[in-house]
Amino acid sequence: MSPVTFVVLTILLLLAIVGGLAGILLEARGERAQPALRNPAIRDALLPLAGWGSLFVLDGSVRLVGDDNLPTWFKHLLGTLAVLLFYYAVLATLRLVWRSARRIHARIRSGGEPVRWRAIPLLGRLAFPTMFVSAVLATVSVFLHDRVSLNFLFIACVLAALAIIRRRQPSGT
Repeated sequence: MSPVTFVVLTILLLLAIVGGLAGILLEARGERAQPALRNPAIRDALLPLAGWGSLFVLDGSVRLVGDDNLPTWFKHLLGTLAVLLFYYAVLATLRLVWRSARRIHARIRSGGEPVRWRAIPLLGRLAFPTMFVSAVLATVSVFLHDRVSLNFLFIACVLAALAIIRRRQPSGT
């Protein structure tokens, strides 16, 4: 990893940690304080943890099994999965930084008004919008690197599955 990449990722993670903690504290102090699992700031903070954690679990699993014990085609598929997880971790971290900055700005500006989140028209209907955008980026990356291959077909199927899964509508009362 180049020193510039290391510094950029370190700054991104530091911003995410500080912003995530600030967002959690601001949401907990709000007039409409919610239980921990329903707190949107906590849910926002868990997404990057899931992304980076799954990337580390994948790496640890490959090391545990042994790189030499895996067939080449399977290592390539795991590499494609790692690209998807990396894009997801970075995008989820950027999303956390953005949403935390919006929470902090809204608290400073209006003194307690909750932030209104606007859904992106097409992505708002999907169950996993950040993962979908990550899959799009991973699909483009794999296509540019491998063209049409087993890796491309694998990531294209993941992309199609993520496009099909829709967000559950809350049940009406």
